[in-house]
Amino acid sequence: MKALTVYGPYDASYGDVPTPEAKGRFMTVKVEKAGLCATDISIWTGKSSFISDGLIRYPCRFGHEWSGTVVAVGENVSRFRVGDRIFSDSSVSCGVCPDCLAGNYSRCKHARSLGTVNCWDGCFAEYMSIPEYNAYRIPAPVPFEQAALIEPLSISLDAFHGASVDKTSTVTVIGTGAIGMGAVWLAKYLGAGRVISIGRTDSKLAVAAKLGADLLINAKETDAVEAVRALNGGDGCGLVVETSGNEAGLFQALRMVSTGGRVSVLSFYEKNLNGFPMDTIALNQISVVGGAGRVGNPERVAGVMAEYAVKPTPIITHHVPFSGMLDMLKNLDDYRNRIKIMIDFD
Repeated sequence: MKALTVYGPYDASYGDVPTPEAKGRFMTVKVEKAGLCATDISIWTGKSSFISDGLIRYPCRFGHEWSGTVVAVGENVSRFRVGDRIFSDSSVSCGVCPDCLAGNYSRCKHARSLGTVNCWDGCFAEYMSIPEYNAYRIPAPVPFEQAALIEPLSISLDAFHGASVDKTSTVTVIGTGAIGMGAVWLAKYLGAGRVISIGRTDSKLAVAAKLGADLLINAKETDAVEAVRALNGGDGCGLVVETSGNEAGLFQALRMVSTGGRVSVLSFYEKNLNGFPMDTIALNQISVVGGAGRVGNPERVAGVMAEYAVKPTPIITHHVPFSGMLDMLKNLDDYRNRIKIMIDFD
């Protein structure tokens, strides 16, 4: 089978590698769709903090947002059969440690992240090996390209974990990447009365409107902090979701959140941040909550996709065949105003 592997910064190539064999509780899955993530790009460029910290090592068969079809099952697989459409967790548990044997796969201390940290071979390949205990069926109404969005939207869902959202709520989302778009989409699904999307590109803000944003703020043209505070009687917004990965965006979030409000941080900043305003957080009783996905989120997002009339498809701005993926990486500047590039397999 063909697989795309990164051997060093800006050094990747296609190769013929063995198709993974289905054994025990493992399945061989044909990849149908795969999303390109900012983390994938940072692995390609070598600029990921995970690389400098030694958590990701080359060579790396990257990619972790995907959907596919089961083509072979191991002798101990009981939950799936050939032909099932599936997606998976973003990590693969060992299956043999005490936690795994007790069914607590999310607590596995030997888990390997799909295509990233302590790399389990990722989805930028024609076939993958996935154990049944880390796999889930794609609901019948959900097409493969939407299913490949489940992983980033599972991170978006963390913005609302433990938070109360209803028709009286205003939710402000900073950032117009896939995770920010997912937060807009989920905020409206969860019943937020007003959803504000803040970005710097009009075409991306237009996508946020399609997903449910009631108000669009172009931060290049408007003081976003003043605009949000003014809309809420000068008191700010009760829930601000920061997805930009830019420290200026985080500091803006802390200035526009209301007293006693919450900032959900769904970004990696690739460095420690100096000048973090701890006094502001303490004086205004602000909760700062991080999120990067959790157990149960993927299945819940899949269920939303199946039942919600508003589909997340507009997040996908470009399609590239797997055979053209390396050329795409070398010419990313040509894919302007991209939100999610979807890799299509034959």
